[in-house]
Order: sequence, then C-alpha cells, then structure tokens
Amino acid sequence: MSNQAGIRLVILQYAGDMRETYQLLSQSGKQQYFGHKYILESTIAIRQQVDEVIFVCCRTSSKYDEVLEPGLRAVGGNLDPYKDTKSLFKLLDQQKPTHLIVHFPLFSAFKWAKRNRVKAMGLFADSFQGGGLITKLRHARLSRLLNDKAVDLIANHGLSSCHSLEDIGVKSDKIIPWDYPYETTPNDFVPKSLGNTGINERNIVYVGAIHEVKGVSDILNALVILRDAGVTPNLTLIGKGELDLFRAEVNRLGLDKQVVLTGGLPNDQVLEKMRWADVVVVPSRHVYPEGLPLTIYEALTVRTPLILSDHPMFLQKFELGKDVLMFPEKDAVALARCIKTLLTDAEIYGTLSLNSADAWTRLQLPVKWHNLIGQWITDTPESRQFLFRHSLGQCSYQQQQLKASPVLSTLS
Repeated sequence: MSNQAGIRLVILQYAGDMRETYQLLSQSGKQQYFGHKYILESTIAIRQQVDEVIFVCCRTSSKYDEVLEPGLRAVGGNLDPYKDTKSLFKLLDQQKPTHLIVHFPLFSAFKWAKRNRVKAMGLFADSFQGGGLITKLRHARLSRLLNDKAVDLIANHGLSSCHSLEDIGVKSDKIIPWDYPYETTPNDFVPKSLGNTGINERNIVYVGAIHEVKGVSDILNALVILRDAGVTPNLTLIGKGELDLFRAEVNRLGLDKQVVLTGGLPNDQVLEKMRWADVVVVPSRHVYPEGLPLTIYEALTVRTPLILSDHPMFLQKFELGKDVLMFPEKDAVALARCIKTLLTDAEIYGTLSLNSADAWTRLQLPVKWHNLIGQWITDTPESRQFLFRHSLGQCSYQQQQLKASPVLSTLS
C-alpha cells in the first residue's frame, strides 16, 4: 500500500479493549483471544502508511484516550452505542476520521459517516437470520442502509454469514467474505485416538462466552442425563460472562465435581486445553448471531473431535459422522448421545480427528482482514477491482455443500 497522507482511520468496536490487548502483548507476548496479535501487527503496518489509526471501543470500564505508539491510538468510550447515541457521535466527532470501519452492525455509526461524508465500510463477524416481524423490519432497514452508496462495502467473517447478509437484501457485489490467516494449522498436530482411559476420566471443553444463548445450560443438562446413565466425564468451561450464575447452576445440578469454570484464558492456553480435551462442544442456540466461531477453527486445528449444534451458520459445512457430530439446538438428550458416542466409539473418534484437516481447509477464504483494509484505503482502480473480484457476487467461492447424515449412536 502506497503512502496515504491525510487519512485518519477510525476502527469502531463494540467491545474488545485494544489498549489492554496492546499492553498484554507488549508485556507478555500473549493474546487473550486469537487474532488480537495479528490485528495489532496489521494495524501497526497500516498506520505507517496513513496519518493515524484510532481504535474506538464503546464498551470499556472507563473513558480513556491513549497513544499506544506514534500513529496508533486507543480510545475507550465507556458507553452503550445502541442507547447513548449522542455520546457516540461526540466521540466520533472528536477523532475527525476520514475513513470509518464499523466492526458491528450499528445503524447510527453508518448514518453519522454519511452525514459527515466520511468513507465507511462494515467489517462484521455476525449472522443475520430468522426472527419475527420486528427482526425482519430491522434487517430490511439495515440492508437499505448498507446498500447506500455512502457505504463502500460490507465484509463478513465466513461464507454463511455473508449469505445471510445477501438473504436480508444486501447487494452481493458489496459483500466480501473475509478470514484470518492462521500460523498454526492441523499440519502441526497428529490425529488423535480415543486412548485407554475410562469414560469417566475423559474431558470435554467448551470455549466461548458463558451465556445461556451460547448453549452452556445445554451442556450441563447433557451431563445430568449422562450421569443418570452412569457416565460422568469432566467438563471445562473457558470464557468470560455470567460465571457466578453458572457456578450456582453447576452446584444446583450437583455437577461441582465434574465441572470447572476457568474464566478467560490466554489464547495459547486455550489451544493447549483444546488439544488436551477429548471432545470440544460448540452448542450455540439459533438466536445467537454467530458468524463462524473461531473455536471451530481451533478445535479442527488441534484435531480434537467436535460436537456442534445445528446453528444455521454451521450447516452445510461439514459431513456429519465424518467431520463432526451435530445435535438439534437445546436438545440435551441428543447432545448427551453425541458425547457418549465420541467417548466410547474409537472408530468414529479417530475418523473425526483424522478428517479435521480437510474440514479446516474447506473453511479457508482468500481475503484476510489486512488485505481488505489495505485495498480499501489504497482506493486505486486496481484495488477497487481486487475488492470487486472477491465479492460474493463475483467470486466463485468453492464451498462444498455437504449432506447431513444422522447423528450417530444412541444413549443406552
């Protein structure tokens, strides 16, 4: 990217404190979540070509404005962007951006950009699906806003999430699927076998926000069903969220000897835990606006067999019984069956672990976060052609459509 003097790029985030991320990486070399190091390093490279890059994070515990290094600044808003619109606009006015990247589908931010003639793009990791009349009306309003010529493009993480944008009416030529580059791949790990430990010594791991809509209760209820059948594997819940509420629920269900809540862990420790585990479960409920969780990529990377809910963003990506097992959302009985299958059937277990590399490869996309921003900022005929060529409407993404086979095994 050639030098773009006069550009002030604001990256607006709902949460995710970039000051905290910068300090953690500087002091320890560790990242709390996958992608933080890559995004920070990419941003440092981008800011060498522009006047300034400013991360504005809405949901922080305090207000701050701090220079991380020359040309790179972090601003904490300590506000709810959906409710405190005036404070958000004031915060954006103070930054005087020429370019605005909105990392979540916030109507008011795009309207602010249009009103102030600031170049804007959406860079999401969200899905847009289903719901009742109010949701449909909100989606229709969002699609009209995103289709406006004031918004240059809309990127979304993963193909299914991009198709969900198209389904609500966003023009396919404006939608660009994006992904992270991955330094660690399944080639770094050997496939796993079930091993000789007893079923009650085996370990399940969940990684993600500790919330009801992420399906955490469904895992706990599956453990109760398994326990009543004499099967008592261990469960480690990794992530931030409603920890006190779920610790109380674990005690209420009598699972305190089986379940550990760790809170958030650095990403390297998360990968170690996922590799150590016998099974990784991603039980997201349909109401949660998943794109494609990085937990799925990471479990496939370390070759630990996966159990997924039938969330719409997970469908048609995997061959069931070959790549993953899948259960209907909220169905703790079906989830218990899947868990027991993987913890007792060495053949199925080995098949899923062996095929994880091919499943991971099918998920990869050509346009990465830094490509997207760099080409957008460069804004030459060549860069505009690059973005158009990789849009959903133009690029022949080879996504294999896989037929679902029955969820395997039953709970005896």
